[in-house]
Amino acid sequence: MAERHEMTLTWTGDLETAHRLVELASPYACEIKSNAEHDTVILTVLVVENDLQQLRDTVDALLVSFDTVENED
Repeated sequence: MAERHEMTLTWTGDLETAHRLVELASPYACEIKSNAEHDTVILTVLVVENDLQQLRDTVDALLVSFDTVENED
């Protein structure tokens, strides 16, 4: 049986930043769901990999990308 590793990241914030985060996440192997409530957007990013090291690498890359957006604000 093949291994399956997954990580879910949930982010909450404004629409403009949400669009930027989705653009940054799109090149990675992840599923992105968006839910808007009033002026707030909730992003859920699901990363699934068969290899634990690949999951860690993908998650690390996503967090570094997201951090650049957070630091710009």
